[in-house]
Amino acid sequence: MGRYPALADAVERHSFSELTVHDVVWWRPVWPILTLVGASTERVLVGPDVTHPLLIHPIVTAANLAALDELTDGRAILGVGRGSLLEPLGIPPAPPAEVARLVREVQAHLAGSFSWKPPRSSVGVFVGAFGPQMLELACTGWADEVRPPGVWDVRFFEDVRARIAGRVRLGCEVWTAIDRDRDRARDLGREVLARFLPAMGVMTRLYGVDPLERPITDRTLDLFVAAGTPADVARGVERLVAAGAATITFSGRLGHDPLWAIQALGEIAQ
Repeated sequence: MGRYPALADAVERHSFSELTVHDVVWWRPVWPILTLVGASTERVLVGPDVTHPLLIHPIVTAANLAALDELTDGRAILGVGRGSLLEPLGIPPAPPAEVARLVREVQAHLAGSFSWKPPRSSVGVFVGAFGPQMLELACTGWADEVRPPGVWDVRFFEDVRARIAGRVRLGCEVWTAIDRDRDRARDLGREVLARFLPAMGVMTRLYGVDPLERPITDRTLDLFVAAGTPADVARGVERLVAAGAATITFSGRLGHDPLWAIQALGEIAQ
């Protein structure tokens, strides 16, 4: 936990506009980390990437978000999705309608449920989504941006762009493993992808990939993960920018040395 302030400072120093943290039940809890990150930064937007309606009542999410917004002088952002890695608990992903309901209830609570007044009555919202139902629902006015995860090859991104047809801003979340040693980066990328590939049915069907593929081939890795040297990652970022990505979020492990990875990614982003 004590490393997060230094990591947050590095993100801000390298000119990123946003610093979000995954909300996964098996990992460190997201809201204490966001408190550390918010207190250690002055400029970047801060929030969960992504939280969901499966384990916590919307008013608790709203209270945490409002407190974060107060701490950061109005820099909180809300990332939402259907939830992931909850299969061991017997909990399936949330229906898309429940994700939309979460956002609407959080915004309603920010506007007037608490005994104290949050600094803003609403915050910006992005949706981590790649399924057709979730994408369609995200275009109905309650979300500001859609960011499909696991995007590296541009074909799926272009498919999503055609589906949403300009109705909502379109970014992407890039699972990243960057290193001076290309083989070491790609080994880490395979480790990251193995955790999520079985849950990516829409994307694996598009590409004709077996979701239980083991070992993960170079072809499959290059569809879903930015795994390689800074030059490898820079070429992929150029492809996504050319395809029209409004936002590119680097996520996942980043690299064996996170501070070096943040610096390398910052140089690419500039």
